[in-house]
Amino acid sequence: MKRVTKHMQLPSGRQSGLFLTIDNDWSTEQAAAVAELLEDLLHVIHSRYQDKLHAHQKATYHSIQACLLRR
Repeated sequence: MKRVTKHMQLPSGRQSGLFLTIDNDWSTEQAAAVAELLEDLLHVIHSRYQDKLHAHQKATYHSIQACLLRR
């Protein structure tokens, strides 16, 4: 069973700690099912934590901007 390993930029920016592989023999239907599951999970997380996630992202963004302005 071959695995596809690609070095890609993850949305989290994480570069280590997670090794993600996808088997080459996945069918389109399997890939679609996993994508649908992840979309459902994201929807549930956002439904429950939307306000807290927004506040966290806003604070993180402002923290990064402050660091950049100090340079």
